[in-house]
Amino acid sequence: MSGRRGSRFFFNVRSESTLVRDATGCVLRDVEEAISAALVAGIKMVSPLGCRNASRFEITDGKGTVVATVPIVPDN
Repeated sequence: MSGRRGSRFFFNVRSESTLVRDATGCVLRDVEEAISAALVAGIKMVSPLGCRNASRFEITDGKGTVVATVPIVPDN
């Protein structure tokens, strides 16, 4: 292991009229790993939050800058 630390990413959930902010975030290696986490989590992560009609994750860095947007695909 290189000892290199990751960065904290926040997975805000966006619907047409609402933004639910992730207050804790998650430390991950890089943006690509954050996108992968959002794709894997998808609707499973959103449902417990009570977000209806969630359409996407807005992944932000520690400064609040949106670094990626990932669509949320319903788990059918």
